[in-house]
Amino acid sequence: MGLLYAVYDTTRGLQRGWTAIADHNGRSIFRWEHTVHFAPEQPLNQVLHEHPVLAVLAAYFYATLHFVVTPAVLIWLYRMHPERYRDARTWLALATMSALIGFWLFPATPPRLLPHAGIHDSVADVQQWGWWSGETSAPHGLGGLVNEYAAMPSLHVGWALWSGWLLHRHARRRTVRILGLAYPVLTTLDVVATGNHYLADAIAGAALIVFFGALQRRIRIVGRRAAAMRRGPLTAVRLAAAVARSDTPASPSHRLPPGDSP
Repeated sequence: MGLLYAVYDTTRGLQRGWTAIADHNGRSIFRWEHTVHFAPEQPLNQVLHEHPVLAVLAAYFYATLHFVVTPAVLIWLYRMHPERYRDARTWLALATMSALIGFWLFPATPPRLLPHAGIHDSVADVQQWGWWSGETSAPHGLGGLVNEYAAMPSLHVGWALWSGWLLHRHARRRTVRILGLAYPVLTTLDVVATGNHYLADAIAGAALIVFFGALQRRIRIVGRRAAAMRRGPLTAVRLAAAVARSDTPASPSHRLPPGDSP
């Protein structure tokens, strides 16, 4: 976690003065979404702007669950499913590291900061109802620790999909499994409606998690097959020895009585 934060902090430092590039990339994403008629940011954001109660709930969702659910799932896996923990931890770390590289290579201004996009900063609008600052979801005075141009891909959505899938796959209670499915969907709606991410960011974050999940599963399968092949010759020798022993005539003292077949 320390290494990941160091990389994140480095990308944030490298992007100082890159506002023009981030604005250009943000406008490119925004235009592309409108070109393919798949841009729900404005209508969803307007709903929150017109209903302050929903905006407060969305702000708490955005500023809280992302930082609580993911470590909680890690701890839960470590305690309840230790055989799954190592793969899940590596899966999350690889996807996060790739996202951090993406933030550096492709800084993008989020909709709430994009000039003339018509998107309200819902989290900042209701900051008096929470502990977060008007800059980001970070607490007051700590906004400088957050890279505001880290929009593509969305780690909010990526981590939510990772957490939701593991809860759905390994939780015993049906209610928790259903919540696991709902969590990434609600997170996507939240980050788009609050103006913190484009829908394209959410799709990219989900695709990143799916890719590394599939890649790790493939590597695990190949590793198991290789281990089985390494055990193969020894298993064959043991099997041959067992067959040879079974074909050896039993001594008179070890012969079974008539009718007592094994």
